[in-house]
This record gives sequence, structure tokens and C-alpha cells, in this order.
Amino acid sequence: MSPSKNPRLCLVALVFHIVLLGGHVGGAEDDAQTKRPIKVHQPKRLSAEPIPAKRTPLGIPEDYKPWIVKLKDERLMIVAFHAGRNPVNEYAVFWRSADGGRTWGKREPRKDVPGREFAVTCLADGSLVMTCHFLEQDAMNKAGYTYSKLFRSGDDGATWQELRVGPEGFPAKVSTNTDRNVFEIPASENPKKMIAYVGISTSGLHENKQDYVSLWRSTDGGKTWDKTLKPDVAGWDDYDGFFGQSSTYRSPSGKLLHVVRVDRRGKYWKLGDLKLGQEEGDQGDRMMIWKSIDNGRKWSRLDEHGDFGTYGEMYPRFLKLADGRLLFTFTVRSNSTDDHALGLRALISYDDGETWDFAHDRLIIDDINQGASGGGYGNTVQMKDGSLVSCYSHRGTDGKTHVEAVRWRMPEARN
Repeated sequence: MSPSKNPRLCLVALVFHIVLLGGHVGGAEDDAQTKRPIKVHQPKRLSAEPIPAKRTPLGIPEDYKPWIVKLKDERLMIVAFHAGRNPVNEYAVFWRSADGGRTWGKREPRKDVPGREFAVTCLADGSLVMTCHFLEQDAMNKAGYTYSKLFRSGDDGATWQELRVGPEGFPAKVSTNTDRNVFEIPASENPKKMIAYVGISTSGLHENKQDYVSLWRSTDGGKTWDKTLKPDVAGWDDYDGFFGQSSTYRSPSGKLLHVVRVDRRGKYWKLGDLKLGQEEGDQGDRMMIWKSIDNGRKWSRLDEHGDFGTYGEMYPRFLKLADGRLLFTFTVRSNSTDDHALGLRALISYDDGETWDFAHDRLIIDDINQGASGGGYGNTVQMKDGSLVSCYSHRGTDGKTHVEAVRWRMPEARN
């Protein structure tokens, strides 16, 4: 009997296909889950109607914290890390889409790219620069402490070259950090040539932290970096550093907006008399927003105080939409103020990031996380047809993390 006529062999082949590609099989319940709409919390300028969405589960259990990037030819790539345990052994995992996120190719595990919380930027010349950090307890880490790395690819992620951040130029065994994304600024002598910038700093409790903040610059697509630019960050000395678990946006006008993570162990964390609800570990950290109008050389807090959101909101991402609005994607990790489970959220600014409303028109991109951690993290890209593709992770009823991509469209604002 041929395999196609043998039910048992067919089932075995199907299971093998699922495991190999990191997919899954489901019925009507799964179909309903993949069509979960994006909700609008307390609509003001947006319609209250749920936003249609198509979700695609990706990967295998314990894939975690994805980031999506649009390559130069409109193809998409998602990178996450697989949370290997006992011993800790974390590494990058990739998925690719050639049709704007409608379908995704097979899971691509890359044990030759060790690290966690990867974030990729596609530069103007098509080069990819990817940031990550590398835990002290990872079996592949021989340094004895946590540090960050940059990866660079000139072939759409087929191969990667690795650059460690430190130890040269930093105190001994101090953890190094990077901004999540890389941003580009036109060269003053030739506006058609772009210079790539990535923020570098340290984390932990050590003195003179502002002395180790820098903006690395590259004129060759991330192959080499000039490390001499030391920005003025107003004496910032929080636990996570000025460029650590943070994100920077450059507007068409040239201003820079930068959102830092404020650690509860530092002096900037408290928000007046506002109290934090129940949470654990670092999930009660918050955000602060800064601005620069001189290409990152000097930074000041937006609106003087710089407070941005509330406790438990972090992992900032920016996206300038084709219609001029600015989309801000972030994660609720604790203390949800919108009556939804932890996960990915988004807001819209109508004045290029000068003002934000965290209470109204709050987009609930993902809210199915189970438990006190595991939800959110991801970012959003926009395709030429105006559609948006976001990614995120969530913790399931099995207690493990799972990755999904979602395709949707931003509704128009009402007058």
C-alpha cells in the first residue's frame, strides 16, 4: 500500500511536517483565534468598531520575544529567540514572508547566532544590523557576565558577522547595553549618503554611568563603527542606562525621540503619588521620553518631565505611517489600565510624537497572555498597500511562550 493510501502513514507524515516547520493543526476554535480582531479601548478619534485582523501562529513552544523587519524588497523577516533551558542556551530563530505577512515560511533556527531579545534594522543600503544581549548564565557565554552584541548581515540574514560591545572602553565586568534599533541621519556633506547610529550604554549599579554612554556611527552599512560621539544625557544614571532596552525615532524634520526604560531600583521610577499594583521582578518598570534636535548630541526630557505612560508599560517601538501619523507600539507587562490581559498595545500621535494620549484610542493588538509574564514585546511594519504587520509573543495555557504575527490596517481618524 502506498503512503498516500495508508491513514497511519499519512498521520505520521503530517505530524513530521508540523514539527519540522514549526506549525500546528487546529479546527474551528483555532480558526476563531486566528481571526481575533484588534480592539479600540476608549475610542475618541478612532471608531469603536473592532479592527479586522488575521493572525498566524509561528514556531514552537518557548520561542519568545519577536521583532519584525521589512527588507529592502518588501519581503518580511521575523526574528525571535528560543529560550533554551537546563542549561540556558538561547539563540535566534527566523521566519520569512514574501507576500506581506499573509503566509510565512518554515522556522529557521540559528544556533550559530546566540543571544536573546534580538531587534533588526534594515539600513538604506539594504544591510541588516541586529542588536541583542547575551546572558551571563548562557552556556555559550564565556565572559562570566551579561553583555550586548551587534550582528551585521549583507545578504538578508543568510549569514551574520558578530561584534561584541565591550569589554574595551568599559569598566571590568560591567554589563553593556544597546538601543534596540539603529537609526540613520543624512551626512551633512552629502544628504544622499546615510550614517547609521546605534546607542550604547551600560547597566547595573556602578559610578559615572553617563561617562559610558555613546552613539556609535557607521558609514559602511555597519561593517565598522566610529565610537567617539559622547552625547549629553543630562547626567542620566538609571540602572538600565540611557541606551538600554530603549528605542529611538528620527522624524522627517530631523528631531529625535528616544524612550528609555526606567528601572524600579533607580531614582527616576516613582510617578508622584501614583501607586503600583501587584507585580513581580522588573515588570513594574516604566518609560520616559526624551528629545534631541541636534542629531543626538544633546538630550532633554520631552515636556520637561518626560513621564511616558505608567508602571508596567515598556518595550517602546515607533513607526511613521504613510499617512503621516506616528504609531507607537509598546507592551503592558503588569498593572494593566485597559481591562485587558498583558500584551502588545499601540497609540497614535497626530503631531509627530509631541503629544500622546495613553487613555484613549488605545489599540489592543494582543491580550491572550496567561499569567504574569510572556506577553507582547514585538513591533510593527507597514507595507506599500498600507497594511500593517505586527508580531508578539504570549504565554499559553501550557505555561510556555508562543509567537504570532498579525496582519491588519490602521483605521482612519474621525474629524
